[in-house]
Amino acid sequence: MFPVFDDSDMKIVGEKSHIYEENSDFQRYLDESSKQHFNGNASKAKAIGSNIVSSFSYRAAPAELVQFVIEQGVKPTDSIMLQVRFLSVFSAEYCLGVFLPSPFLSDIAKSAMYDVLMEYSPDFYDLLARSGAFSFYYLALRDSENIGRAVGKQFAVLCGEKNNEKYASLGEKLHELSVSVYKKAINGFAFV
Repeated sequence: MFPVFDDSDMKIVGEKSHIYEENSDFQRYLDESSKQHFNGNASKAKAIGSNIVSSFSYRAAPAELVQFVIEQGVKPTDSIMLQVRFLSVFSAEYCLGVFLPSPFLSDIAKSAMYDVLMEYSPDFYDLLARSGAFSFYYLALRDSENIGRAVGKQFAVLCGEKNNEKYASLGEKLHELSVSVYKKAINGFAFV
């Protein structure tokens, strides 16, 4: 028979440090929140997120965008232009995540972007939410050093043209153009 030990006074290793880490994370979040609100960055992030929606909230694609698609050798069908819009939103989210000075500000900007999109284009927002396109784009980015190329290839897949270089090239060019425009807009807000 084994001896019975009273272990009621034993502590679980790591229990206290886990609670300490949660409190520490929460305190860092509060500190970051206060800092970004008081220096004006939070309101700038919200503004950029709200304003960026104008680049993909259109009901009908701008003529110059349709022309750009045609010039790349792709027929601008409704389904292709929907993928173009999805890619524009992805590129915006990507830029808000990469070019804003902190994850906290990125979250504010993305939230504002989706709130405005949901308010002004609820049908498009619903299509975007159900599409799963972003999952494919983010997965493609994980394994690639050339982000534009990876996005372009995934765009071709989402258009149903997996091995079609015209579609991959179009997606790559659209993403790179969007990144250039969005980065310039973000930099124009002069975050502290």
